[in-house]
Amino acid sequence: MKKFLNDGKFKYVFLFQVLIYLFINSNLYSQDNQSQKDLQRDDSLTTHRQHMIHTNGHMVMPFDMSMVTHYFIKGDKGGTLMIKTKETDDSSQTALIRDHLKKEGELFSNADFKDPRSLHGKDMPGLDILSASKGKFDVQYHEIPDGAELIFESPDTTVISAIHKWFDAQLIDHGKDAKSRLD
Repeated sequence: MKKFLNDGKFKYVFLFQVLIYLFINSNLYSQDNQSQKDLQRDDSLTTHRQHMIHTNGHMVMPFDMSMVTHYFIKGDKGGTLMIKTKETDDSSQTALIRDHLKKEGELFSNADFKDPRSLHGKDMPGLDILSASKGKFDVQYHEIPDGAELIFESPDTTVISAIHKWFDAQLIDHGKDAKSRLD
């Protein structure tokens, strides 16, 4: 064994192993580095998109986006889209929410998703299926304290999946102004 350690071959084998180790780790580092850059790029695009939604929300929604919270709560049969004021005694924002969701509920019941498309984009996940599914889901409007809600229900798993995709996309687009469950 001592002879092998003193042999020049050992030095080359050891040096070769060190080089392989460094190569592999430098490759992993550069991949991690690229992943971090991709995540940062995605984060900045998401932040930009959220800012755009917040800034342009008035094109579709009559209330002040900074005064309300959107809830997109997925369920087994579909889900609940709820909007509530952040201040419990804000009757003017509450009235605007109710008017908006009552109108949207009528449109959505007819598979008309033009308003979300105009704000979030024509390729918003789930909207193609929902727009082509008239009669395959129900939308029920309810007034709640400090806002209103739309309950989407369907027996069709494809439609339920589309509702969930749409809700997930809205959660991302609305950012800090949206939640996936009640507090």
